[in-house]
Amino acid sequence: MANTQPTATTPTAEQFAALQLRVAALEEFLAHMATILECERRGFTAERMNAWLDMATAKMQMTGSATLEEVQALRRLQGIVVG
Repeated sequence: MANTQPTATTPTAEQFAALQLRVAALEEFLAHMATILECERRGFTAERMNAWLDMATAKMQMTGSATLEEVQALRRLQGIVVG
């Protein structure tokens, strides 16, 4: 009987870097969501989430608190999740 177990492959450096950016974007996104849920008294909407993330990513770029790649990953995630 042949081995039918899938073989594990090691990701390339490029794939690993992309995965790290996705994880960082998810962590950042969840942190922003928690802040909005904590502070938004008028109700949470996708429109308010988008406005918050637009402001936050602009500030992240201005202050250099995140790399351009991290900001781009967060914006991609924003487009996927919030629209």
